[in-house]
Amino acid sequence: MSAILRMTGRILRSGLPGLVALLAGIALFEFVQPLVIASFGGAQGLDAIMGLIPPALQAFTRTRPEFMALSGLAGYLALGFTYPLYLVLTGVAVIGFAARSLAGEMDRGIIQIPLSRPISRQAVYTSRLLGVAVICALLAVAGPLGMVAGMLYARPEGEFAYAHLGAVALNGMALFWAIGGLSLWGSAVASTAGRVVAWAISLLVISYFVDYFAGIWAPLKVIQFLSLFSYYDPTQALVSGQANQSDVTTLSVVGAVAAVAGLVYFTRRDLPS
Repeated sequence: MSAILRMTGRILRSGLPGLVALLAGIALFEFVQPLVIASFGGAQGLDAIMGLIPPALQAFTRTRPEFMALSGLAGYLALGFTYPLYLVLTGVAVIGFAARSLAGEMDRGIIQIPLSRPISRQAVYTSRLLGVAVICALLAVAGPLGMVAGMLYARPEGEFAYAHLGAVALNGMALFWAIGGLSLWGSAVASTAGRVVAWAISLLVISYFVDYFAGIWAPLKVIQFLSLFSYYDPTQALVSGQANQSDVTTLSVVGAVAAVAGLVYFTRRDLPS
């Protein structure tokens, strides 16, 4: 176990500057959300313009005027966790780590260094999986912490329960874990980091558009259940303070199954020398 932890620490430290920059960017993005809302006069000021948003844009940002009017400040703040920029930043962090920590090392040939010692392939893969879990946890809390700082600084008008951010973090953790598990599976199959990144980002983009446009294009509703984002609802979590357990379980199972599939493939495949 100590060898696994050492390998995990090494691979995390190798990308630490980039990870810190991404986490800071995510926290800053969420920090700005309360400031923007306060500049519009709080939730009441935004209610007046919500009805002017076209239906297509409402679907894209997951906004419904009637729901936003009822959910108040929490509903508007939750939009910070569904913006494409937030999802891109978080997705890039976990996909990038999974790609470089396995496929990237196979591409450069340095995967043979730990395997030249009395360390099993299962231990090498487990260390990468543990690293993915750490990245997911950090991503899940970075946004909520940034939003807390923004709320304390801007203090926009409206009621808000800080404890509800825990449910948002849980739902986010489950989503990032699913993305990480799938990316690590791809990293176990591929031999270059570039292929993993291209495949994972393509899957993420398709999943995003299937879910977000299923509300305005009926044919997409048939396959909406295949989208990871159909199980990601930070708005409901922030408003109610409870993450949907079925959604969290589904995303967790997807990530776990993908991670196991990656382990099975990695232990059986021929590695580049």
